[in-house]
Amino acid sequence: MAQPDHTASEIRRDDPLALSIKNKLDREPFQYENMNRQFTVFRVPSYIRESNKNFYEPRIISIGPYHRDREHLKCMEEQKVVYLRKLLPQNDTDVTLNKFLEVLRELEPVARRCYYEKIDMDADQFVEMLLFDACFIIQLAVNWYFQEEDILSEIGWTVPLIKTDLLMLENQIPFFVLQRVFELYSSIDDTLSSDTMSNFDSTSQDSVGEKASLFDLLVTFLQQGNEPLPLPEADQSFDHLLEFYYHCFMTTQKLPDKPKNKLLPLELFRAKKVFPLISSSIKRLTTRRRPKKIARRKPRMVPCATELKDAGVTFKKTEAKSVFLVNFSNGVLRIPYIQVEEATRPQLMNLIAFEQCGGQKEKPLTSYAVFMDCIVNTPRDVLILQQNGIIENKLANEKEAAEFFNQLRYCTYLDYEKHHLADLFKTVKKYCDSRWQKYRAKLYRDYFSNPWSIISFFAAIMLLFLATVQTLYTVLSYYRRS
Repeated sequence: MAQPDHTASEIRRDDPLALSIKNKLDREPFQYENMNRQFTVFRVPSYIRESNKNFYEPRIISIGPYHRDREHLKCMEEQKVVYLRKLLPQNDTDVTLNKFLEVLRELEPVARRCYYEKIDMDADQFVEMLLFDACFIIQLAVNWYFQEEDILSEIGWTVPLIKTDLLMLENQIPFFVLQRVFELYSSIDDTLSSDTMSNFDSTSQDSVGEKASLFDLLVTFLQQGNEPLPLPEADQSFDHLLEFYYHCFMTTQKLPDKPKNKLLPLELFRAKKVFPLISSSIKRLTTRRRPKKIARRKPRMVPCATELKDAGVTFKKTEAKSVFLVNFSNGVLRIPYIQVEEATRPQLMNLIAFEQCGGQKEKPLTSYAVFMDCIVNTPRDVLILQQNGIIENKLANEKEAAEFFNQLRYCTYLDYEKHHLADLFKTVKKYCDSRWQKYRAKLYRDYFSNPWSIISFFAAIMLLFLATVQTLYTVLSYYRRS
């Protein structure tokens, strides 16, 4: 019996598997048409997020589509309505609202394609989300810039939590949406007399009579502590608010010139510059039995602070503001100061996650995170760095600080041969693997760790010298009498 001839355009109606696959192929080809497109808003991998959701999931406000349906975030949706009402001019609300919606409807298809996952929202729902979220961020930044008090600023813990949530990788809307909404918001200032709009004509920090730009507002709002964030160039483009902050943060972290190493007298001894004869003799004795070198892979990691200290490495705090100025020379590891507190953890975790997802060729923050994870394994390591002024721990105890640095490495993927601190890793590991350095460190710990041991050491040398002289004198006297 002849088999039916099925062409490529036909599907057997009695084959449920073929029909199922055909239905999937006929759906909206969202992922298939955009495989070569650069996404800008990602999700953190689930296995990383599950380790500690507080680092990657918003706690008080949802921005964008990924977390908007969570029950504990819905209380801030009312505040978004309040801010939108405050932003719109009271004398012509309908006209202005229509202008916002017209702009956002044009941006909706492009904005939707920025998200790595398919968004199950129709066009109107998506536009409504963009409107409320963009206007909330702008109005909040305006209030902060002009120091206007509202219900959020009256509650001390609310604004810091909102800042943290706005800088989460999964909690973003495209930056071009913010820019277009702000452009429209600022342009209607000349035609609409709203109290909020008129604030743009007030005296700014830089000049009188000039309107504050979106970059001005965001930099002022996102500033942490007393350290000012630099203002990006007006023509720079960003994918979202987290990338904007990343650019500002990294600009403040430029690497200064390497400082000249000024060795103290005690370090001079450790650098073999005080007793060259003794040092060279001990080194010859310890290296004479060393077997021939075997070709091996270059070291890619560094020991923890406790092991480094046992190997003779000392820790110094650098005065540089850049966290990337980690330097090692003459057995001294110089590390910049870092403050560990509740706000630091999610901020660094999301900046590192952005480096991993953003496609940056260089990943200095990731390299720094791997370095800190290496040297901090236990509470004792944290204590060593605290005693040297490198870490200021504002968490409950040293154990929490150690866990924080270990968590920094959860989503880090790095080229261990070429990353930012690769040369330092190799130098430190080579120093610690030297038997000579270990013997010298033991000598220092046993005989030069405090003034009394130093006095005892030199007293013993003096007694040995006197005993040797006395013995020589006795032997020479005996032979002379003979």
